[in-house]
This record gives sequence, structure tokens and C-alpha cells, in this order.
Amino acid sequence: MVFLSSTEAEYMALAEAAKEAIYLRRFIKELGFPSLADTKIFCDNNSARKLAENSISHNRSKHIDVRHHSVREVLQNEQFEIHYTPTDKMAADMFTKVVPTSKLKECSNILGIWDDKSSRTQIEGKY
Repeated sequence: MVFLSSTEAEYMALAEAAKEAIYLRRFIKELGFPSLADTKIFCDNNSARKLAENSISHNRSKHIDVRHHSVREVLQNEQFEIHYTPTDKMAADMFTKVVPTSKLKECSNILGIWDDKSSRTQIEGKY
């Protein structure tokens, strides 16, 4: 796909994230778990977040395929919340960008997969 702006790319990513989350919510429900709280989707693009929350068509977004506007319907059903997160706090950066070790550790901490003490021991070769 070719995107005309970062807002369009982030908006389409929101729609894809919502589709995946809908699948996971249904799967968890089928397993017999109780109803889940609203799913939080984090976005570092305020324009994409506002576009998803506002159902009014804009001149700059009228070219976006209708299928990607499903995120608006999902938000209206209140199954999801879109939260703005500054770019420097996005844990996904470690999967999408080349990052220095310090940023890798920070992203891992956000995801809960880095323990400074045990990881330092393993890196130093002291198992």
C-alpha cells in the first residue's frame, strides 16, 4: 500500500489493530472468560486519533477506503479507547525501528519483558 500521509498510515493501522482486537476479544469470550474491559489502543499520531473519533468526512481524508472507517464504528460501540502516547513512549518502536540499547531496554520495560537484574546477569554470562 502507498500512503499519502503519516496520518493515513496511522489511521489504517488503527483500523487493523481494531480488527485484530475484535478477533481476540471474541476468542477470549469463546474460551469462557468473563467480559473484558474496554480495549486500549495506543497511537502516537493525534491527527489519526481525531480522524477515528470524528465521523465527519474531511477533504484530506475522503480518499481513504471505506473499509478502514470501521474503526469509527468500533469506537462508537465503546469497545475500544484510543489513547495518545508520545512517540518516545511507544513500546512498538523496538519492533519497527533500529533503536539503541537504552531504547530497547525502555521498550522492554514498558512491555514487562525486561528485568534489569536478571537480564544484566545473563548478558554478563553469569547464569
